Amino acid sequence: MPGTLTSVRVITNSKTLAPKLLAYFDRAPKKDQGGDSCSITAYVLEDDQMEAFGAYAIEEVGGSSGGEEDQLRSVAAVVCSGKKISVEKVVAGLEMSLQGLKEDEDARNAEAEGDAKEE
Repeated sequence: MPGTLTSVRVITNSKTLAPKLLAYFDRAPKKDQGGDSCSITAYVLEDDQMEAFGAYAIEEVGGSSGGEEDQLRSVAAVVCSGKKISVEKVVAGLEMSLQGLKEDEDARNAEAEGDAKEE
């Protein structure tokens, strides 16, 4: 996302929307992913027979699995579908997701500080 180091991937079938989103993301700082998954994934489907729909979800991933301790973090998914989708609609979903990711991170940090004070 422009102005952040948050990684975003967009999966779309739109030939016109993809270059516009690429131009939007070109303003973002570049970073080496180092094998990590993207923080936000946007699924954008244009179809003449679909009703307009837009939503986002945030979930926590990581933690302990199979005996290995992995750092807990949040990821987001944005879904936009309809006959004609604007860049602004996708960006609005991305920005709401980014805000939610920041709030989750702040809450995890506050909880970690509270746990550290109790010990």
